Amino acid sequence: MQQASDAISELDLNAYVDEQLDDWQRLRVEDHLARHPEAAARVMQDIRLRRELRLALAPAGTPTGAHRAGAAQLSRALRRDERIRRAIRLVPVGLLVVTGWLANEGFGPLSVGKVVASQAPPPVVSAALSAREASLVRLPMRSQPQASRLDPAELRAATGILLPRFDRDWTIRDAQVFPSPQGPGIEIVFDAGDLGRLTHFAVRTGSFAVTMPHVETHGRENVAWFQIGETAHVMIADRGDVASLLGIAEQLSSTLY
Repeated sequence: MQQASDAISELDLNAYVDEQLDDWQRLRVEDHLARHPEAAARVMQDIRLRRELRLALAPAGTPTGAHRAGAAQLSRALRRDERIRRAIRLVPVGLLVVTGWLANEGFGPLSVGKVVASQAPPPVVSAALSAREASLVRLPMRSQPQASRLDPAELRAATGILLPRFDRDWTIRDAQVFPSPQGPGIEIVFDAGDLGRLTHFAVRTGSFAVTMPHVETHGRENVAWFQIGETAHVMIADRGDVASLLGIAEQLSSTLY
């Protein structure tokens, strides 16, 4: 009998997970997985993640009590975020300027510290900032090779990370697998027009979540983050405003559904 499984590639495995193969091709892949337990475990993990995303994002026919409770919690969070954004848009600019000045100067009950965030950033943000610092040191060095070609399928096969669809007008300066406390992550450095030097860092956190994009300022850089499934994504830009970066984060997150 011909050893059909020897011809199986990572692209075949990804197509198997995405249910893009016919019955004969699926048999070939399953024969390969029967001979390679490590590949089988990775494929089963990808299938589980795909099903979790499908269940989380698709409307349920007959929801259970747990599903209804989770949906209610997500609905409250979405309404809260929308109310906050609507309120911010309605606040007069002059009032924001005065309030910010009073808070910065430390007058009265408005006194706050130098850094105030509406939501505490997850640990992956620290890993992304460390990766960016390393990349900014590495890029000017002639002795450090840079990878300007991006192969999402190869990176997913090696790390299990699904990347979003980036803007085609962005220029890739470097793409590296970077270590982090959460495990191997992918850092990509772009020249992104009005956003300047933008880095995208993605890593599997080990826990499932669907988190709306958030953005805040760290020093002179704007940082946005969100999580879809088990993968968290962080973007850091050295130019532009927080609204522009938040819009980019929302666009990228929608390409992962």
